[in-house]
Amino acid sequence: MKKLIQLFLFCTVMAVLPLQNTKAESNSSKFFSIGLNLSNGTGDNGSIYLYGPTPVSAYFGPSGGSYGPLTAGTYTVIIYTAAPGSRTFRFNGQAITTTAGSATFNNVSITATAFASVN
Repeated sequence: MKKLIQLFLFCTVMAVLPLQNTKAESNSSKFFSIGLNLSNGTGDNGSIYLYGPTPVSAYFGPSGGSYGPLTAGTYTVIIYTAAPGSRTFRFNGQAITTTAGSATFNNVSITATAFASVN
């Protein structure tokens, strides 16, 4: 009788395990990642700094770069370039044109993949 009960418990556990894996797989499909894509039209190197829930400090080359994953939230973004002259810096639809070599975007909300550029 004891062996029969042990066999029943073993079979019950083995039957329940696949159901737990199915739940985990369905929940993992809801996960998504937020990133940052940067294009650089200057031909010179630069750097980008994000201050917020996920801090980023990175250099980019003439082709730009991609960074992430990021946590959704409010950020301060600073973009620098070594390119001389007047440049337009863009971040998620905001644009700053300056000869200072950098632009600061304050209190920007990132809730999906963000896009930045330097031209």
